[in-house]
Amino acid sequence: MEDPVTDRIVDERKAAALLGLPLPELRWFSRLLGLGHNQEIGNSTQVVFTYEELKRLSSEAAASAK
Repeated sequence: MEDPVTDRIVDERKAAALLGLPLPELRWFSRLLGLGHNQEIGNSTQVVFTYEELKRLSSEAAASAK
């Protein structure tokens, strides 16, 4: 069974695909808004987002596209 906490996070590549953003643009928005956090996975560190952070990123990206 999977850990319920990891079910609620999405790595930055999946987040970019879900939001339809290029990875550099997602990274720019996440730094600008202070969203996402580093998580150690194995021997590496990845940026991950919660569903709430994805919701906010989506709203901000949509607003900037207008």
